Amino acid sequence: MGKSILIKALWQIPAILLITACVALGFNQIRNDRLPLVCQWNEQQPAAKSSESSGLKPIISIEEAALLFKNNKAVFLDARPKSFYIEGHIKGALSLPWETAEEKCIDVVEKIPSDMPIITYCDGANCELCDKLAVFLCDLGFEHVSALINGWTVWNKHNLPVNTGNTP
Repeated sequence: MGKSILIKALWQIPAILLITACVALGFNQIRNDRLPLVCQWNEQQPAAKSSESSGLKPIISIEEAALLFKNNKAVFLDARPKSFYIEGHIKGALSLPWETAEEKCIDVVEKIPSDMPIITYCDGANCELCDKLAVFLCDLGFEHVSALINGWTVWNKHNLPVNTGNTP
């Protein structure tokens, strides 16, 4: 008797999970504000519109970032480890490695006017350090923060100004 109940439960659990998943996906499809099932981030994607609540533009294009750089209208923050910053960084960028952001952010951000756009960057299409740093800065109250996805690579690809060493 106990063995048949166990066998019955073993096929009913996956069946219930499958039915639940189908109902959830179906409900998501009929919603006006459906949730995306897949989110693709790449440097070719245009910058998203700012969120009214946080001012965060999750992605900024290389063209928009270069224009802000040329007109000296943004501060660039390198979210990569300090050793990578020393090897090379966007000219004028400040180093704020994600792994030490909580300890060192005050020293870095106190020099940035609160209304100055901030562009965070790291390297690699799958690097999430700049995204995490951008959200962290928004949580601190900065309103104009963007992430330049694969920033170091695309910056170099466009032959934009870079520096090496420990100074911006």
